[in-house]
Amino acid sequence: MPEVEATILSYGMGVESTAILLRWCLDEDARPCRLDQIVVITAQVGDEYKDTGRDVEAYILPMMRRYGIRFVQVARHGHGEADGITVLDDSCEPTKIFLEGDYKLSDELKRNGTVPQYGGVHRCALKFKGWVIEQWLEANLRGHAHHAFGYNAEERTRISQSEYALGERIAFGFNADETARIDRSREYNTLTRQAFYPLVGWDWTRAKCVDYIREEPGVTWRKSACVYCPFNALKNDAIDRHLEHPEQVADALVIEHMSMALNPRGTLYKGRSLIQIATNTGNDEALKGYRQRIDSVRWAQYRVRRIYTKKGQADRAVEKLEVFASAVEARANLAGFAVSLSLPFEELRGIPYVWRQRRSEAEFPTREEFWTIAPATVESKARGGLAWFDAKWSDRQMGLF
Repeated sequence: MPEVEATILSYGMGVESTAILLRWCLDEDARPCRLDQIVVITAQVGDEYKDTGRDVEAYILPMMRRYGIRFVQVARHGHGEADGITVLDDSCEPTKIFLEGDYKLSDELKRNGTVPQYGGVHRCALKFKGWVIEQWLEANLRGHAHHAFGYNAEERTRISQSEYALGERIAFGFNADETARIDRSREYNTLTRQAFYPLVGWDWTRAKCVDYIREEPGVTWRKSACVYCPFNALKNDAIDRHLEHPEQVADALVIEHMSMALNPRGTLYKGRSLIQIATNTGNDEALKGYRQRIDSVRWAQYRVRRIYTKKGQADRAVEKLEVFASAVEARANLAGFAVSLSLPFEELRGIPYVWRQRRSEAEFPTREEFWTIAPATVESKARGGLAWFDAKWSDRQMGLF
């Protein structure tokens, strides 16, 4: 273990953390320690907008090299925690941003046939960022570091969530009016990590961060986000960004297609789908790339069942029944399957479904069952195993719960 205490900056490559890093480099009085004691760490999810990597390489990496700041880039190595993490780069002279990561969040979403969830804790960030960074810290700097987070002065909720999500409530840099929270936070200080929030201490809002970056390196910094992030409000600037990155949007459309096939309600954005947005905004290149992607892979027919115990809470079982060489072949087979069961062949947003049972919107427990087709990336699965799910499904049939 190193003898010199370090300050860790969780660098998400976005506005807030970039403003912190710039000020530490340019304003000696704002630094928490010497620059050679700072370790900047980024967890690469694998699906960040490419212009983020371009801007970090153009404006931030040269500054890290100039001041000899250690920059560590890490990524998740596989689906399970036992797979560990991959160290993509660890250097005081970084020259490249490894946006591709290793095991991507998009790999996980395609494997599960889901999209990130709108509400609650951002589990995708915890699994692909928080957990990854914690593993590296545990192996390299545990007990010898202060951990800085790039939350601005208006993000009290995110600060509280970050403390909870990491299993600790270690926080520094609350403003002078928050004496009660400061006193409470001190009770949780440990030898393993002391988290603090520089922007809160500086009373910097997001707008202040944007202005600071615009003044110093002279660039308007864009939001750091995965292309398909449902938490990113799709205002005009975000739509323009989609049009600038059609290949990445095409990949996001594939993710959404898989999700909607296994759940007609599973759009990327609440109340609207990415394919609707791409169509309405004339992102023809993205739509073309999306169709090429799904037309070039093998397809499968799936049986999907859900048991809802209450609104928004369900157990799901997905069964891959048969694999086909093309979407055309899979569609023809599904149509014939519908005829054989005397069930209607329905289509929504270009995706066909054969429903046996629809869920109730008012009475619980309830269930749904349908067949569909999609690219053959999802394997048969249920959270408790298919045998457990079948038993629960049978109990429901018999009215036992």
